[in-house]
Amino acid sequence: MRASWATFRPPPAGEVRVSVEALGQKTPSDLSLKPVILQAIAFTLFVVLAVFLGGLFLREPLEAFAHWVVTELGLLGVFLGVIATDAFTVPIPPDTYLFVAVASKTPVIPILSVVCVASILAGNIAYRIGPYIQRLPFVHRRIERFRPRGEQLFLRYGMWTVAIAALTPIPFSVTCWFAGMYRMPYLAFLAATFARVPRLLGYYGLFLLGWAPPVL
Repeated sequence: MRASWATFRPPPAGEVRVSVEALGQKTPSDLSLKPVILQAIAFTLFVVLAVFLGGLFLREPLEAFAHWVVTELGLLGVFLGVIATDAFTVPIPPDTYLFVAVASKTPVIPILSVVCVASILAGNIAYRIGPYIQRLPFVHRRIERFRPRGEQLFLRYGMWTVAIAALTPIPFSVTCWFAGMYRMPYLAFLAATFARVPRLLGYYGLFLLGWAPPVL
C-alpha cells in the first residue's frame, strides 16, 4: 500500500540502520521542537544584530563587497551558489546572497525569485541523490553524525520534518538526503520544500530592517 503524505514514516526496523532504542533510549515522543524553535529565534536575532552592526560600522566596505559579488556572479552565479548550498551542504547559506542583494540594492524580484527557485530545486536534487551520495566517505560521515537526530525527527514528524528543516537551522540539504533515502512520497516532499519560500522572504525582510540607515 502506498504511504500517504500525512502518515509517512521512515522504513520499519531492519531498513533503518539505527533503532530508536539505540538513540540514547529516547522514543519519538521525547523529541520536542521547542529547542529547534528557540535555536531558530536566537539565530535570527543574531543575524539581524550582525547585519545592523555591519551597517553601522562597516557599511562602505560591505556595500563594495556586495557590489563585487553581484557584478562577478550575476543571477546565474547566485542560482548555482544556492544549488550548491542546499543540495550539497556547501557552507555558504542562501541567506548570504539575500544580504548581498540588500547591501548592493539589487532589484528585489529577480534576486528573490532566483534564490527561492534555486533553493527548492536544490532540495529536489538532494532528494534524488540521497540514496547514492551516502556512499561517498566524507558524505557518509556527515550523514552518520546527523542520523540519530534525523531519524528521530522523521519518526515523530514524518513529512513535516522537511518543512521544519526548510524553516529552521536544521540542515536542509541533509534532511532532503534523508527524505530520499527513506523513500518519502515525492509529492509530499515537493510540497514540504515550498516552506523554504517564507523563510527566505522573511530573512530578506529582516536584512532590509537591519541594514536600514539609523535615524539620528
